[in-house]
Amino acid sequence: MRGHDGGGMLSGLRGTSAGGMHAPTSDNLGDDEALGKVYDNRVVMRLLTYIAPYKKDALISLAAVFMYTVANVCIPLLIMLGINWGVNSGDVNNLHLVGLAFLGVTVIHFGANYLQFVYVAKVGQGILYSLRTEMFDHLQELSTSFFHKTSVGRIMSRSLSDVNQIQETFELIVVALADLLSLFGIIAAMLIIDWQLALVSLSIVPVLFFILGYWQRFAKRSFIRIRRAIAMVNGEYNQNITGVRVVQSLNRQGENLEYFNSLNQEHLDANLEASKFSGGLQPTVEFLTGIGMGFGIIFVGGLLLQRGEVDWGVLVAFALWIQRFFEPIRQLTMQYSQLQRAMSAGVRIFELLDVEPDVKDKENAPDMPQLKGSIEFKDVYFHYVPGVDVIKDVSLKIEAGENVALVGSTGAGKSTFVTLVHRFADVTQGSLMIDGCDIKDVKRSSLVGQMSMVLQEPYLFSGTVKENIKYNHEGASDDDVMAAAQAVGAHDFIMSLDDGYNSILAERGINLSVGQRQLVSFARAVVADPRILVLDEATANIDTHTELVIQEALKRVLDGRTSIVIAHRLSTIRNADKIVVLDQGRVVEVGRHEELLSNKGVYAKLYAINYGLDVDDDGDAVESVDTITMPADND
Repeated sequence: MRGHDGGGMLSGLRGTSAGGMHAPTSDNLGDDEALGKVYDNRVVMRLLTYIAPYKKDALISLAAVFMYTVANVCIPLLIMLGINWGVNSGDVNNLHLVGLAFLGVTVIHFGANYLQFVYVAKVGQGILYSLRTEMFDHLQELSTSFFHKTSVGRIMSRSLSDVNQIQETFELIVVALADLLSLFGIIAAMLIIDWQLALVSLSIVPVLFFILGYWQRFAKRSFIRIRRAIAMVNGEYNQNITGVRVVQSLNRQGENLEYFNSLNQEHLDANLEASKFSGGLQPTVEFLTGIGMGFGIIFVGGLLLQRGEVDWGVLVAFALWIQRFFEPIRQLTMQYSQLQRAMSAGVRIFELLDVEPDVKDKENAPDMPQLKGSIEFKDVYFHYVPGVDVIKDVSLKIEAGENVALVGSTGAGKSTFVTLVHRFADVTQGSLMIDGCDIKDVKRSSLVGQMSMVLQEPYLFSGTVKENIKYNHEGASDDDVMAAAQAVGAHDFIMSLDDGYNSILAERGINLSVGQRQLVSFARAVVADPRILVLDEATANIDTHTELVIQEALKRVLDGRTSIVIAHRLSTIRNADKIVVLDQGRVVEVGRHEELLSNKGVYAKLYAINYGLDVDDDGDAVESVDTITMPADND
């Protein structure tokens, strides 16, 4: 309900509470808040395909990880050799040799650590670049129905936050690999040097893993709660910023702040809960490390030292190894939930990338030839939801160069009609022909490249006026741009701007009036010289003066072109070559203005209502429509 109450700001219609956190969705994407596996092989395998362009860098990073691990394991071993060969034997030369080896290992340790960080980051950023590019390209190819069903917030979350998380996934996997190699290396070294002391020293490990498993059960719930809470907080920020004018006009600041505080409090409580679990983990690992060193090294090692079964060098090396052994475990534990979130982000990213467009070209589909502009519906049915047809058994022929108006009450199917012509969706049944060619049989890009559409809500992009006019025809010259602007009556106001056609427009063109934005969108539509032009309520939100300018311009612009015009102001389409009346998805009347008025059917009723005439219970005008004074041509 929130998207329909004036910007979604009325807390009484929110349908959720701070504790509820779930909002229903009608799209085909999974749960954004779910935490999955700590390791998902499908995600990892697919992620590896993005490494191919950076495989050299990836191999360098893996080699660096291996060298870092070896050096990390060797440092305690060299200390042991230094004590045994140098200190205990009193041979200074041996001590010098061990010192030189220690220096070499330290340099290798430093270099490998540096290369690890540099090349892991390089590969991670490369993956990030590739994913963002693929995501951007994929989203542009998806059908409009997907965006109708899916909120922008969910798409942006997956395109930005989850993509960043994917980058971290690779880096975390490399770090986790380094930690695992360190664990195996330390265990191997300890078992080789003294397997009995190694088993005693590591006897505490099963206890540690039991504690970690128990901790994860509670930590996972806390992390899920945090994700849900921050999603709600971010969503509330977005809605209040987007609908700030509605908020201020309805004086809802106080109520919205109260609701936001409840969401923010939930986020705070979730983080405090998680901090309790995270805060208890570190001391636990330190405690077990102390037990391992105290019992294994000091107590058991001390007894073995008294018996002469081990020497001081071994004890010192084991103490250092145990300390290094628990560090990777601690790191892996802290990375567990992060890895879990990263894998879930991967699932969400690839889920979005796997969404197939509703409209797809046939394999080896040819380009659409140069359009003449004839359009024919043959027994067309269409539905968004199976079983609920919004276009029903429509058969209609539009000749090339004809100016056709679509009229009908709200929900009659007018916008769906032009949606099918522009092939934003394919017909469910029947066929839609342009110039005698079924539009399903040709490449969509070659078809829509010869068509233009002007919508009710003009959308301009950040950039210059000239760039916006050339948006769908970048090859247009400056003269072409100016000619298009003059044709639609936009030239004069553009030249009044500080920099004329080079004036910078803000996001959505908000530094222009609605009428000026619409004039620019008209110029953008005609600069490419389309053979078919669709106007979907293009003059509904503009002032009378601008509408008169546009209507006068349309007389020139539409000449020789096939045009389909949707308009609620019936006076604007009186001179159309053909008026098509839709009612509940069916074509109920076709004819010219005077003809349809004389029929006293649906069009006559709509026209009467348009001019404020009384209509009886049967929908008939009380005053005959024949008595209506016809507006002047320039109304």
